[in-house]
Amino acid sequence: MRIFRSTLYSLFLHSLFVLILWSQDLRYIEYDTDLGSPSMFKARRDSVMAKIGSNAIAVFYSNWERIRNADVEYRFRQDDNFYYLTGFTEPESILLLAPNGVTVRNPEDTSKTISVKEVLFVQARDPLREQWNGRRYGPEGAMKLRGLQYATTVDRFRQVFQPAMFGSGARIVYIPPFPSDFTGAMAELLQPIRSMIDASKSRHSQTELRDPSPMVYATRIVKSAEEIALLTKATQISVAAHNQAMMSCQPGMYEYELQAVYEYVYRKMGSEYPGYPCIVGAGENSIVLHYNTNRRQIKEGDIVLADCAAEYHGYSSDVTRTYPANGKFSAPQKKIYQIVLDAQNASIAMMKPGVAWRDVQAKANEVIEDGLLKLGLIKEKGKQEHRRFFIHGLGHPVGLNVHDVGAPILQPGMAYTVEPGIYIGESAAGVDPMYHNIGVRIEDVVLVTPEGNRILSADAPREMAEIEAMMAKKGIGNQPLK
Repeated sequence: MRIFRSTLYSLFLHSLFVLILWSQDLRYIEYDTDLGSPSMFKARRDSVMAKIGSNAIAVFYSNWERIRNADVEYRFRQDDNFYYLTGFTEPESILLLAPNGVTVRNPEDTSKTISVKEVLFVQARDPLREQWNGRRYGPEGAMKLRGLQYATTVDRFRQVFQPAMFGSGARIVYIPPFPSDFTGAMAELLQPIRSMIDASKSRHSQTELRDPSPMVYATRIVKSAEEIALLTKATQISVAAHNQAMMSCQPGMYEYELQAVYEYVYRKMGSEYPGYPCIVGAGENSIVLHYNTNRRQIKEGDIVLADCAAEYHGYSSDVTRTYPANGKFSAPQKKIYQIVLDAQNASIAMMKPGVAWRDVQAKANEVIEDGLLKLGLIKEKGKQEHRRFFIHGLGHPVGLNVHDVGAPILQPGMAYTVEPGIYIGESAAGVDPMYHNIGVRIEDVVLVTPEGNRILSADAPREMAEIEAMMAKKGIGNQPLK
């Protein structure tokens, strides 16, 4: 009994200590100094409100935490559009935009009300929970640090939404579609809108439901200066990782050891996440486009295709390099590699404002077709035979998503990958066996500028002589662990 009382007393003192510390720190501590400015996110929200008009409201919801196994969650990553509009990285959050205004309590005098056009609903601060899982912004932090006009706790969503919907005369509600696995607290909070969606299927419904995603996507196509800075940082981190991996690579290593080099550099340089699962394919795995098992031992004479890139403050790069395991390209590897490099250089040279992306892709196809014809790996021009070996598109936009939103005509501020590739498996009919198990992809992030373009990933070598020179150096990845 004495032990039980002692334990209770200790818990009481501990809780009191936490409460005292927490009461002295009612702000959320932000450690990063290069987060997007609150004014940038506000401008985006204002743009959405101008587009939806005065007879509508818009609701955006955050991602939610998902269970990986038992009581372990998958690592949380915010929804792209929600982050784009708020800069807010916590789960269980909702953004309400009401161009006509919504009445809420005055945070400085709760006996009075004020009219606001935007409300962010966030998790309440909880000192004990924060000691376990880290600090939350809370409503005050969301307003002070993220620049939201008004924020309150997420449990008040229904209280605010109902008058916003019916008091403003809104006839249109913009809300993204609910995913099939949308369950838990967030799904319950948004039940009023889910009921509206069901009611809208009735011909008597007076409420129109629309998806705001295309509207937000359109504003994401051209990157702002702040977005370009973040994408550049993500790419610089990715470049450093590729260079270290090239310097570390040697026969006898396992693919996962090179993956470890990439991911170490990401973390070392401040990246929060990989942009996507790291692809390190050696030998026969170099021809598998999205290979990420990464368990094979790298052998003498293998070519290694590494498609790995970092994400930084929500913006993902996408860079691929292909290099010889032993540091020296073989004659067959050189021939395939040079065709891919020529195709990439010719495509990048075309990229400037006003050029159609399909024309850039056509140039890559033309160069690869000519190169394979010259080697005798295809027999006839104009028959699309080269598509046996170049089996994917030339590239894609990058940004908040590694496969981001784009447009058919290039404009300044767009960022695209350019990633031609040739993949020759053992089953390739009519191909000299010396080319078997050679997969080559070279991928760079290219920013379209008013004058033309700029390769953001240029500091990772692409020329074969430069790669071999890089691989003659020692990296951080093949030092023995003790």
